[in-house]
Amino acid sequence: MDGRGDVHPSPAASTGPADRGTVPPHGLAYFRGGETKPEDDPHREIRLSHKPDPPPGTGPVLAWHRENHRGKVSGFFWAFGLLTALAAFSMILDGDPLALFTFWPGWIIILVFSYLMSDPFGYFCYSAGADWVQAQRTRWGITRKHYITLYDLTEIEASYGGPTFHLHLRNAERGFSRSFEELQRDRRIWDLVYNGILYSVANGAKTNNQTAGILQLNETPALRLRRTWEIRNGFRE
Repeated sequence: MDGRGDVHPSPAASTGPADRGTVPPHGLAYFRGGETKPEDDPHREIRLSHKPDPPPGTGPVLAWHRENHRGKVSGFFWAFGLLTALAAFSMILDGDPLALFTFWPGWIIILVFSYLMSDPFGYFCYSAGADWVQAQRTRWGITRKHYITLYDLTEIEASYGGPTFHLHLRNAERGFSRSFEELQRDRRIWDLVYNGILYSVANGAKTNNQTAGILQLNETPALRLRRTWEIRNGFRE
């Protein structure tokens, strides 16, 4: 199906290497507000020595995000504040709002869980190329990677989960599941992922109404192009 006049072209349809090195227009369903340049984010790693390698047999990395040491410290204090607030609220419900300040074992528990929640020895790195997205985790010197190509997706699902949405992608070879919060840490990563989603939807990838709503697919030409293709091929009257 040729939807390339309305959906940003897939890398497979590019006419030269330059097309594989460009980021598509901004995708919808981006919930992080304004953009921050990598060099302006104090919690982000920008040293090229930490830049991830692309999956085997794929094109170069066009965008990547990895938290730095300062981000880990910030994560610890965020967890500490959250757990302290929850503990204080629990004490208020019990009718003794000052109990937390006199119960020292409670502070030890809060400190330990804040440390564990910040995962000081684990780092996640998210990256994307023209037609793929990858997530990798490094902990205790061991790195695990998961990736999926984006322009041959067969199933796309978005769901609700906790404070954020979750995205589940599948093609003929593998599946890939990540939260929106993870994939939207860099706007360019989301734009690359979203364009692959649009192209796959236009070419018949399985989805549902909830997913269309969360990803705002009804505001794009992808669903319209798929319906046109289905009518032409006798799948829809």
